[in-house]
Amino acid sequence: MIDIIITSFNEPKATVRAIESFLKQKIKDEFRIIVVDPFPEVEEYIKSNIKTDKINFFLDPGEGKSYALNMLFQEYGSNNEKDIFILTDGDVFVSDNSVNEILKKFENSKVGCVTGKPVTIDSRENKYGYWSNILFDGIHKVRSKLSKEEKFFECSGYLFAIRKGVILDFPLESSEDSIIPYLFWKKGYKIGYAEKAEVYVKNPNNWKDWKNQKVRNIK
Repeated sequence: MIDIIITSFNEPKATVRAIESFLKQKIKDEFRIIVVDPFPEVEEYIKSNIKTDKINFFLDPGEGKSYALNMLFQEYGSNNEKDIFILTDGDVFVSDNSVNEILKKFENSKVGCVTGKPVTIDSRENKYGYWSNILFDGIHKVRSKLSKEEKFFECSGYLFAIRKGVILDFPLESSEDSIIPYLFWKKGYKIGYAEKAEVYVKNPNNWKDWKNQKVRNIK
């Protein structure tokens, strides 16, 4: 079973777009989508706009993303390491081939975590868009290099996947896309980079939002 966990925060229209970017894919394995949000009205909006039995809604208790993910790992966990969690956010959307490209990497039994490739949708024609393009291009080059050298690298919280049954929880005071790959690496697993599995990201376009994002990242 492939469980696609979409964590969101009261952005129903964006979350519907994120869901639809998965539903339109030709996913070869059985899957379901779990939307995590602290606002019940988001569930109502999703149900009124998407008609499928593949979506479950999990009401986020409001203790932070790491807390919610720990609860989901235990509720939807599996002893079968062939089962996969795919983690993403409600304010991004993915490429049409993303899930199958990620699953290809897991054909290697030594791979425990797989990260997708974030792609900015911001224009290079303004300062903040230019910054995001430079940043994302740099991240891609570093991950490509470390992946080829089979060295450790962190995953992207925008889109990454892990084998179920390996870890059931992780420290709440750490960023999930940093600590989870590390925990897998310490258990002897490799990190995979599915660069054809793209996730499209809209970045801040003003100083206040840009600064707030960096502060959140640091915390």
